Amino acid sequence: MARTERRTLLICLLVGSVAVVVGCSRGGGGGNIPKTAPVSGIVTLDGKPVDGATVVFVPAQSPGWGAYAMTDSGGRFVLKSSEEVSGAVPGKYLVQVTKLVSASGETQFLVKEDIEHALAAGGKTSDGGSDVRNVLPEKYSNAKTSGIEVTVPETGLENLEIRLSSSE
Repeated sequence: MARTERRTLLICLLVGSVAVVVGCSRGGGGGNIPKTAPVSGIVTLDGKPVDGATVVFVPAQSPGWGAYAMTDSGGRFVLKSSEEVSGAVPGKYLVQVTKLVSASGETQFLVKEDIEHALAAGGKTSDGGSDVRNVLPEKYSNAKTSGIEVTVPETGLENLEIRLSSSE
């Protein structure tokens, strides 16, 4: 992938993540977020757990509340709608999954402060523009192309499996 394409991908990921994070964190303390339900699960790629991946649930209909999580070393995640509110608002979601890695091989985590800093710096990463790439198949980096849809019921979801494939 050319450097320009990588930078475009990073900017798209940042802007998409900003929309979810800003929408999820409005009202400080989660006061405006409707009642949520617990959602936890695992992300696998070709049957193996994916550590350090960002999982973003994008509401299928607007307006809506998004949710996000980072996977642990076993690929497990627990969604939250903001830093203060765990779970996801019941409803239908399109899901995107990315794992950003720098040229040095370190996983890059997209947290609110990193996103704000990246946008303020003109779309560059917070470490001065190092080469960052998504190591998961590109189709999963966009909720509209991932092919992953999840409906969160009022009771929530446990052990949700998000299965990614490198052959698609």
